Amino acid sequence: MPAAGRDHPIETPVRRPPLKIGTTTATKPKAAKKAELRKQRKRLQEAAKRRLAARNSRRPRSRQSRIGNAAARRDARALSRVRHSNAWLW
Repeated sequence: MPAAGRDHPIETPVRRPPLKIGTTTATKPKAAKKAELRKQRKRLQEAAKRRLAARNSRRPRSRQSRIGNAAARRDARALSRVRHSNAWLW
């Protein structure tokens, strides 16, 4: 097995320049920066709406929630009928 020398890829550290955070937007005027952020926010919100719509349209509801919702609707209808009739006056 050859000895690991200084030229071996594991031995030589990777030198990367330090990350410059926020330098691109700091040089822009404030109005341009705000406009860019506004566009980005709008783009992200639209993407979230698309994701939500896609998820809701493709996912079938569980049986339990369908049964529960149907029962709740039936109860609400019955209560509404009683409330709108004058049965409670008797």
